Amino acid sequence: MADRSEARTVDAEYPGVTKEPGGSPGIAPVIELDKELWLDQFARYIGFGLVADRLSQRIPPSYVYAVTTVVTWTVVSVGTDLFILNVTPIYVMNPYFLFQPVVLLGGVYGAHSLRRSYHEAINEMAIAQRTSNTEQFLQIIPRWLPSVLFAAAAGLQLIRFGADFADFSTTGIVANGIIFPFVYAPILVQFLVIYVGIEFIAPWQLYRSDVGIHFLDPHGVGGLRPLGELVKKAYYYIVAGLIVYALITYAPGISNWDPSVTAGTIFTNVWLATIVTVAFPIFVLHRFLHREKRQKLQQLEAELRKHIENRWSVTEYRIPEENEGKVKQLRQRTKKVSSTREYPATFSIWTKLLLSIVTPKALQLILLTT
Repeated sequence: MADRSEARTVDAEYPGVTKEPGGSPGIAPVIELDKELWLDQFARYIGFGLVADRLSQRIPPSYVYAVTTVVTWTVVSVGTDLFILNVTPIYVMNPYFLFQPVVLLGGVYGAHSLRRSYHEAINEMAIAQRTSNTEQFLQIIPRWLPSVLFAAAAGLQLIRFGADFADFSTTGIVANGIIFPFVYAPILVQFLVIYVGIEFIAPWQLYRSDVGIHFLDPHGVGGLRPLGELVKKAYYYIVAGLIVYALITYAPGISNWDPSVTAGTIFTNVWLATIVTVAFPIFVLHRFLHREKRQKLQQLEAELRKHIENRWSVTEYRIPEENEGKVKQLRQRTKKVSSTREYPATFSIWTKLLLSIVTPKALQLILLTT
């Protein structure tokens, strides 16, 4: 069976988008994003693309790269500690550290999942039908950004390693000089840029665009529910990371493991920073809804005044008989616009989002008191 994505054709009416097979006018154009993440290109550059292609055309190189490097390093570091250095591995002293490789692999999955969800969200919102410029939604992350962040992260790690003479064992050299800057850093950078794209760039692009508001949205949130859901989903990954960080730091149930005050301070600061990242898109989308709603109400009011005599007096105004149908229609439209909420989330989204914000801090406080 042919891949449907390959059968899509370029739509001349909506540049940068494609149509489903058949070209039916009733089928909405579909915005197509790049097929590979920056991390996939990075993995191809160092040879993992060939391995991925041999395994399956459906497996992104980033998965092969992450599984191979992260799992191999975990096994090698444990084996080195046990059989060569004769020291207790960190995973034995604190088994919660086993979540670390899981989080890294989850970061790769999360990057792919969020990118796919963004694709689905903008097409569910029919962005291609509602704007004259689809390009701004095709590439929300500047192509140079991941490379610059990776170079900065790897460079800082290598500088820190060179300045710190505390651990020059074999495993220390490999971990600090290779694994952290060239395995962990690319994975974290890829997830970070996707997260920033969803929480910061996409809402801002929408605010500056001519997409407008879908006032006939049955959810009453201006057609922005898919984007609100995406903001929530992206934050869920951050919450999962914070929970793992709390478990590793406080190691519940493990004796002789005393977390430092600095670790608690870092946790709180990171938690507060993540709240800012989720507050920003909500605020921007709120201002977008507020602006579009106010402008539409002003347009409808101006149109309504044309069909009413003595329109400034509630006791003396009169609607000519020939204008009654038009006035009724305009009032129905005004009511529909007025009923649109000015925040891009349903009650269900709000509830889940607030719960996810509270959960990491609540867990930290519980672990501190146990």
